[in-house]
Amino acid sequence: MASASQVAEPVLPPRSEVGVAGWARENLFGSWYSGILTVVSAAAVVLAIWFGLRWTLMSANWDVVGIIGGRFIIGGYNTDQACPGNDCFWRPQAALLMVTALLGMLWVVAAGGVVKRVAIAAAAAAALSAFLPYSMERMGLDVRLLLLANVPALAIGWALARYTPLGTGRWVAVYGVVVFLLTIILLRGSSDISFAAGPLRLHIPMPDLLRPVPTLYWGGLTLNLLLAVAGIAMSLPLGIALALGRRSHLPVVKILCVIFIEVFRGVPLITILFMSQHLVPLAFPENFPRNSLFSAGVMITLFSSAYMAENIRGGLQSLHPGQAEAARALGLAGWQTTLFISLPQAVRNVIPTIVGQFISLFKDTSLVYIIGMVDIVEIGRTFILGNPEYRVSTKEVFIFISIVFWAFTYGMSYVSRQLERTLGVGER
Repeated sequence: MASASQVAEPVLPPRSEVGVAGWARENLFGSWYSGILTVVSAAAVVLAIWFGLRWTLMSANWDVVGIIGGRFIIGGYNTDQACPGNDCFWRPQAALLMVTALLGMLWVVAAGGVVKRVAIAAAAAAALSAFLPYSMERMGLDVRLLLLANVPALAIGWALARYTPLGTGRWVAVYGVVVFLLTIILLRGSSDISFAAGPLRLHIPMPDLLRPVPTLYWGGLTLNLLLAVAGIAMSLPLGIALALGRRSHLPVVKILCVIFIEVFRGVPLITILFMSQHLVPLAFPENFPRNSLFSAGVMITLFSSAYMAENIRGGLQSLHPGQAEAARALGLAGWQTTLFISLPQAVRNVIPTIVGQFISLFKDTSLVYIIGMVDIVEIGRTFILGNPEYRVSTKEVFIFISIVFWAFTYGMSYVSRQLERTLGVGER
């Protein structure tokens, strides 16, 4: 039997094969061509960062972003033409407070996680906006207080969901619909209400703070978000219905769904928006009220739902037919098999493509300029065209707009990745 002194000591691996050096050798310099590619890529990244930071910090003039300021967010909503007296600024901010409270409720329903981080980031970003270096004439104390109120609004939403019966998915969904409708009502306002029934005449004057603001003056990022939220909320269920209709055994239903999907997928969105503004009204009387915002929302939803239908149909076709056969063997009806077995798995499998469609929808909202609406991109373009002295700052304006779009799309992608990880998408 060998003594303790004769026991061989373990041999440690070479330092070049462990730690940072080992990782770099395996992943960056595993072969001669991998090493060359690593060196060339590193040089390109360093040069891009050097010249990018040099231009950003030394050559670029970002003053134009501050000059446009709040118009990036609400467009011409609070101008004299849209709102005499410029006292409509509180309406978008009140809607933001309701959304922040909704995020607080979602924080509890989702048990923290990514929703918690998104809610805190949104409330913090809104509150920090109160400290922008504007004069009190341009951003008054009332505006700053409403922005700071997003922090207690988040706490109120969290407390409502945590300590009241409203902290369920069903109530949060109902509250989300209410928030969207109240946002539209707040932004639109209302005229005086008149009612006449025989000798009874009733006239209710509305306060000046709730005077109507035509949708023509709605703009900026608020317009993009409204159209995106409406399109996302409606295109998913409509796309599911179209996908199920296309797989239906009823010939009429199947043909109608196929025609709808192929027509909307075969025509560019910009063409559909143009037709909604100039051709669709020809089918209605001349005195029929026109609403560009409603037309744009409907067309964007229909266009996105056609693509969503194909995404859902692909998820349904990826399922093994044995699952439906097992459901039928258990005595489940066809609608029960689809609703409780096939559809949940299909949606889970195509979460990346669904979120990709949502991201595309959000970016496509910038095309509403074709029907005369002024979104955040059009705000920047019209400002540059109307102020020739700032044309040298065109790059800065559109880089800022690109960063805004990237922030929202990356947030959607981040939430999608966390959801995929939670649901185990792509794992057996």
